[in-house]
Amino acid sequence: MYTKRREWKHKVFHHSNLNLILVAIETLILSTGALCAHAQSASREDLQTQIQNFEANAAQADPPAMAPVPAGRIWAHLGSLYEDAGMYPQSETAYGHAIRLFKAVPGADADLASAIDGLGALYMMWGDTGQAERAEHEALSIRQAKGLTADLEQSWYQLAGLALREHRFDKARDYAQRAVDQLQTEPAPDPDEEINARFALGAALCRLQRYAEAIAIMQTAMDVVHRTYQPGDFPAGFGSFLLGFTYWKSGDVERARSLMKDGAAVAQKQLGWSHPVCLAIMNEYEQYLRGTRQKDEARAVREELRQHGSIEGPRQGQGNLNIKALF
Repeated sequence: MYTKRREWKHKVFHHSNLNLILVAIETLILSTGALCAHAQSASREDLQTQIQNFEANAAQADPPAMAPVPAGRIWAHLGSLYEDAGMYPQSETAYGHAIRLFKAVPGADADLASAIDGLGALYMMWGDTGQAERAEHEALSIRQAKGLTADLEQSWYQLAGLALREHRFDKARDYAQRAVDQLQTEPAPDPDEEINARFALGAALCRLQRYAEAIAIMQTAMDVVHRTYQPGDFPAGFGSFLLGFTYWKSGDVERARSLMKDGAAVAQKQLGWSHPVCLAIMNEYEQYLRGTRQKDEARAVREELRQHGSIEGPRQGQGNLNIKALF
């Protein structure tokens, strides 16, 4: 899973949070996924540097040293950075602190809704659909009550991701279509929002076995990806993998081959094998390789997965995250 670019929001392919790469992959692939694109265009080293910097800022970002709204934005940004790094318990804590700060003052509705939306996307990736749904509906209610129409598409595609995870594919399609329709009313829609919404719609159509429509909508999403990101950036790799996955499910193994291979390679390079999102992608890639009788390649990927703990269970430090639930 992308979100509206606010100054405290890191540039991710999700919601902000995974918030679509995970969305699309999370659901499509194992049918328990959500469509969030948590994409990461920064390198792992850059991300760790940003985390360290914002941890230092956050340590001094509480009233009375700083007003609640700017302090909340620092904590929310830190929450999104932790999420991008796969540090989900730390992300939950940071988002929770930001939400308390935003609730302490009137007039912070847009920031409050975005922080709650970010927390909901985090829960979705973590596999806690109950808390995710409560958070996403709360964010939607705030946006509707306060007339924050420019942010509504975030709520719609996040709810689409939840519906996908719960196998409510018709509902997922309806939510995702509302996100796409909302974006079409904007004169200059945010490209990350466009990518997220279209991948969410494509994922729902894929699950409904409407493959031609799914491929068409995902290709329009990839047009935006190519205009916005470089080929080696995570959104480009994730989109390639997801489009390839859809071709595979449609029966077009040849078109799937290079798309999935290239996408998996970008995920490894940008995230590293230890990242939960990379492990989720590579689990699916290994299934594809086995399913298409590429046995040597499948064994090599499975050995890497075993070494990084995604077969036996989450590695220490990932909290309660269930890697299998990412897809």
